[in-house]
Amino acid sequence: QEFTVNVPVGEYDPSILGFCGTKSGRDTDKIRDLGLTTVDSDVVQTPGICQLPLTLECRVIYQQQQDLSCLPQNITDRFYPAVNDEGFRDYHIAYYGEIVNAYLIEP
Repeated sequence: QEFTVNVPVGEYDPSILGFCGTKSGRDTDKIRDLGLTTVDSDVVQTPGICQLPLTLECRVIYQQQQDLSCLPQNITDRFYPAVNDEGFRDYHIAYYGEIVNAYLIEP
């Protein structure tokens, strides 16, 4: 598994981070919805994003289901109120990545 971390540099549209930070890729196509421009990465298959030019290409080295007993109740109530199709709350999986390449996408 692979992913990129895409970070704004200089002037940027803050609505990109607002949208991407509050919407799930499971429910929407963030690239399409925001009209973002992707660029092929050098090492991994996941693209970089021109509008967020600092690009960290990563490979997953570890993943773990969240330990629900470690989450404070107020966090669980606020951020995980919904129940999924199986009848329980849909918690996140934590992914740890090794950075295999890093660069700025030039305009």
